[in-house]
Amino acid sequence: MSLVLCLVCGGACVTSELPGLLRCNSCGFVTTDILLAREDLEKLYGANYFAGEEYMDYVSERELIEKNFRIRLKKLLQHISGAGKKRLFEIGCAYGFFLSIAREHFASVAGIDISAAAATYAAETLGLAVRAGDFIEYEFIEEPDVVCLWDTIEHLQKPDLYLEKAAAHLNTGGIIALTTGDIGSFVARLRGARWRQVHPPTHLHYFSKKSLTCLLEKHGFRLRYCGYDGMYRNVETMAYIILNIRHNCSQLYAALKRMGLLKWDLYLNLHDIMFVIAEKTSSS
Repeated sequence: MSLVLCLVCGGACVTSELPGLLRCNSCGFVTTDILLAREDLEKLYGANYFAGEEYMDYVSERELIEKNFRIRLKKLLQHISGAGKKRLFEIGCAYGFFLSIAREHFASVAGIDISAAAATYAAETLGLAVRAGDFIEYEFIEEPDVVCLWDTIEHLQKPDLYLEKAAAHLNTGGIIALTTGDIGSFVARLRGARWRQVHPPTHLHYFSKKSLTCLLEKHGFRLRYCGYDGMYRNVETMAYIILNIRHNCSQLYAALKRMGLLKWDLYLNLHDIMFVIAEKTSSS
């Protein structure tokens, strides 16, 4: 195996106690050594990813997903003055459900996603300015004031380059907001390799509050907020992921569904998903 350097501090990444993952000797950042080509990513995040592979049916859960996004948006707006005059851009916008509610509060919203199926839905069904592609190749017509990455940074092959580009297009005072798993959390440490966020090749990188703050500071951002806001989750979807996808217990899942035991939502906060808001303070 070739030497893997930490994208946070540049230190050497060595085999960690988590199978298949590497840990930086210097800062503790956890990553994989998986390299995915563009065509691999497009295949990985095709229509099936959102309908059977990673999610039971993402589009059918729009109402619940937007309910969660409204919680995030409310927190985000507390850190933005004059949002109605500002432009928001979302990296990894999927089917556009966050943008569909954010456009009520911002002068303009736009986004990009590697999934052609998701981007097409966002553009054609929701009428959003969304493209399919890689953010690194995206050319802004108008510079954004706010950049969001909801549950996205862990999927990116080179998240440091994404933050570098976002920083280059944000003026001083611009905001970046993101969510991602916290590998330093109690739940992550307790669960180890069984933590639900550990599943390469879709999740390639695993941040703690310390390592994520260091990466943001490296690119000229100052942390303004880091919390662990919970989410409403569909119990049927949770059962589908746990029983069907992870444990191959489709008969048990089907039986619970037939009995009507899965038709409810649950508010859950395990304090292992970080919600981070940072401000651009200087050139990276």
